[in-house]
Amino acid sequence: FDSYDARHGTVFTSLMRNDVLSPKGQRYDLMKFSWRPPPPASTEEFWLHPVPLSMHINSTSNDPAKWAVLGINFCGQYFKTAEQLSNAYRLGEVRLCPFRTQGGTWTLPQRESPVSPAGRHPIEADSGVTWGNWSFTVTQRPSTGPALLDVRFHGERVLYELALQDAQAGYSGGRDSQFFYADASFSMSMLSASLKPGVDCPDGAHYLAAANWDILQNGGAASSNPLKAKDFWPICIFTWEEDHTIWRHMYNTAPPSVHGLTRQTVVIRSICTVGNYDYITDIKLREDGEIEVRTRFAGYIESRYYDPAFNPQEDKYSSLVRPDLAGPVHSHAVSYKADFDIGGSRANSLRVTRVKTKPVEASALSTGPAPLLSKYLETRDVEEEGTGKSTFVADPRQPGIWTVVDRQSTSPAGNARGYAVSLATWSSVNVLPEDHPFTRAMPFGKYHLAVTKYHDDEYRVDSPYIQYDGMDKIAHAQDLDRFLADGEKLLDEDLVAWIGLAKEHVVRQEDLPLVSNFGVGFSLQPWNFFTQNQAASPL
Repeated sequence: FDSYDARHGTVFTSLMRNDVLSPKGQRYDLMKFSWRPPPPASTEEFWLHPVPLSMHINSTSNDPAKWAVLGINFCGQYFKTAEQLSNAYRLGEVRLCPFRTQGGTWTLPQRESPVSPAGRHPIEADSGVTWGNWSFTVTQRPSTGPALLDVRFHGERVLYELALQDAQAGYSGGRDSQFFYADASFSMSMLSASLKPGVDCPDGAHYLAAANWDILQNGGAASSNPLKAKDFWPICIFTWEEDHTIWRHMYNTAPPSVHGLTRQTVVIRSICTVGNYDYITDIKLREDGEIEVRTRFAGYIESRYYDPAFNPQEDKYSSLVRPDLAGPVHSHAVSYKADFDIGGSRANSLRVTRVKTKPVEASALSTGPAPLLSKYLETRDVEEEGTGKSTFVADPRQPGIWTVVDRQSTSPAGNARGYAVSLATWSSVNVLPEDHPFTRAMPFGKYHLAVTKYHDDEYRVDSPYIQYDGMDKIAHAQDLDRFLADGEKLLDEDLVAWIGLAKEHVVRQEDLPLVSNFGVGFSLQPWNFFTQNQAASPL
């Protein structure tokens, strides 16, 4: 208003948040405003300077001049138009609320690692990798990010494709503040910078290039021009001697002797930034045939203005990290695609093994009147697709193993060769109901594992156009629930495992200025694929 002075910084909107309840055929957005300090201060701290102003707009038209304001929230007061707000202000009918225009050590990190003087070297022209018994090809897709193709061990194919699919950040709030980011809709590659040697990757790492045609602007917005694509380096590959052994045993001799093998791993690391959050993805291939995948979340929190006199309800949706700053509780969910070809075969089956209990039969040596229970294994092959049939959520009260096996290829012991899918970290699933627009738009968040029959036209877990379609699904869009709905047979078929991992981020004061990186992960382990431990065998 009349007190505005650009010398004290600017108020602007950085990203348009999708309104998931947009009417069919319409596109509504929530525009949130922040304060940005004047030069030479870093503008990035605007993530922690929300102001009590937001707008609800109809952005359906491709021409921004035709966008229409649907409503304005200023200091907890609602106005239909900017003119109505301006007139009310002149008449003294608008309550004003204070907001902070100063940062400090809590808005920008005060310590960081230097870039290595060794530089980004070597840079590889080819994307094929051979390490130990492993061979594979690495690529970086413009929308969904890193992918490994034709993954083989000892020359035998394990996976046709292992690829990141999407990430969702779903935020709590009222009708006018609840929203989610579908990050592949923005790009889980091209809004990022090249990896920094010594910070993102150790000295000696090999770097791979990818195409980028987005030009980043201050505040997180970008312009896009595929005709001006250029290379950048979002992937590095390096070997890592981990801080523990892959196997270890003390021989019970006199004196005892200790034997073991330090764990050697090749790491494929890809880091992308989407607005305030950074996603650090590591794919680790190990000497025993295991593949471990982890995604860590980093960056700034999504923050909201708080004043108990104007928006007292916010403390129900958020943690208060400063007297005037709230961090809404939100979920981070990521999805991966694992297209298995066990031993090169495209005729695989999904096998589920459960650890259960039952009474054991009495014997001549039995004593006592009470029956004795024992654990036992119950194994079944899943016959067809479907929610509740080929979808699973890990339950610590019902432990077991999910394996993709080739039933026609058996070991000398008679076991079907395969690979198991297991969680490497604690992982939640979507806590919102199935009919919630966040869940309908990105249904992978309902499952830790969903298995479907492969089809060329079912190539990604969801569509990049789901930001506004949470209530009205498109009939032929990429959608995991649609893949599951046709109930196709799964026995001895080409199978795809869709793996979902999530974490609820309950914000804390220690998330200022930047969060300590945290994440989720899963493991693909050989399950009777080999006759013995490959890390204890000759290379």
